[in-house]
Amino acid sequence: MGKKLSEKDFKRLIQLHIDKKNYVKIFLTEESPEESASGIIVKFSDQYVMLQEVYDFMLVGFRILPYERISSIRYNDNEKVHKKILSEEGLLSFNHKVIDSTSLKSSEKLFKSLQEQNFHCIIESADKKHDFFTIGEITKVKNKSVMIHNYDSTGKLDNEPCKIPYKEIEFISFNDNYSTVFRKYIK
Repeated sequence: MGKKLSEKDFKRLIQLHIDKKNYVKIFLTEESPEESASGIIVKFSDQYVMLQEVYDFMLVGFRILPYERISSIRYNDNEKVHKKILSEEGLLSFNHKVIDSTSLKSSEKLFKSLQEQNFHCIIESADKKHDFFTIGEITKVKNKSVMIHNYDSTGKLDNEPCKIPYKEIEFISFNDNYSTVFRKYIK
């Protein structure tokens, strides 16, 4: 089920999945570099959907998806089995302090809230011409862009923070093992 629903019904569907802590698979529009994301929706707004990502039955961080890039949300027998396992493993309790402190009202408020929580984040681009993966500290938040001090896979910081226009952002990930551990070893 998905965007074949009216906007009002689609938002009700998202809220139902949040209320029931359903493990879902979110399918993205053709313009997206990835086809889907899986996890438990914990929050949403007109701009974004916040997903507690799950990988191999482990909670692995949060992923923020632009609302308009979602084409459908699946909750079938596969997802129901995942939810049952997650429940029986005691993995359906989340860090509500992080969820409540993360603003989805606008891109600017989102990045300011992540900066205030001192998260490094991973940003992936939607621009096929300038496809990029950036990981690092949020150094400056503006009304149309964010500045990230990127580090590479060896832990070396770029000389200057890079400017990323909000309109080019596909995904934002944070509080994941990769960025929380790697930030300790930056050179």
